[in-house]
Amino acid sequence: MSSAASSAAQSAQAAQPDLFEHVGPWTEQDYLALPEDRRLELLDGGLLVSPSAGSRHQRLSSHLWHALGRAAPSGLEVLEAINVRVAPGRILIPDLVVVTNPGLELAVWDPPEVAMVVEIVSPNSVAADRAIKPQLYAAAGIEHYLRIELNGPGPSAVAYRLHQGHYVEVASSRSGQPLRLAQPFPVDLDLADLAAATRPAQ
Repeated sequence: MSSAASSAAQSAQAAQPDLFEHVGPWTEQDYLALPEDRRLELLDGGLLVSPSAGSRHQRLSSHLWHALGRAAPSGLEVLEAINVRVAPGRILIPDLVVVTNPGLELAVWDPPEVAMVVEIVSPNSVAADRAIKPQLYAAAGIEHYLRIELNGPGPSAVAYRLHQGHYVEVASSRSGQPLRLAQPFPVDLDLADLAAATRPAQ
């Protein structure tokens, strides 16, 4: 690159404000003004930044989205990585969400419109997916929570249902076993097959 081009590039970069330069707590308005191509969540005035998930995680998420979408009845829709407001100033982005108002165009979904959230645990999201997020989803009144673990030779899963403000286990599958859900709609899932599936080579 010539010195002139390099100088121009540096000037352009300097002219662009740092998206994360922010004074004081982040508000929902500040958060929603951020670019949508970033995996950021809002929690009590701070941002939770998650690195991009690995290919195994994304492969399972994509195929699970299709499998749940095919099984969902007409009154439900399965969406990937949408904003869910679990409380004022708290917006999380589950891997998958089953919503109760198909076809709506919303920037943020509220708990009454959410039937189930699904989190696929990655090495960099263990604490959030196992400890922090379930408590926030339960406090928000989201009835169903499905957590999928990618550790071990194959995926395992635990499905929970809200009971008296806390999640209780209602279904599970070990590595290599199918997962059978009764709610929010009946579906049998072979997570190992979904995690391993790829498109045919061209």
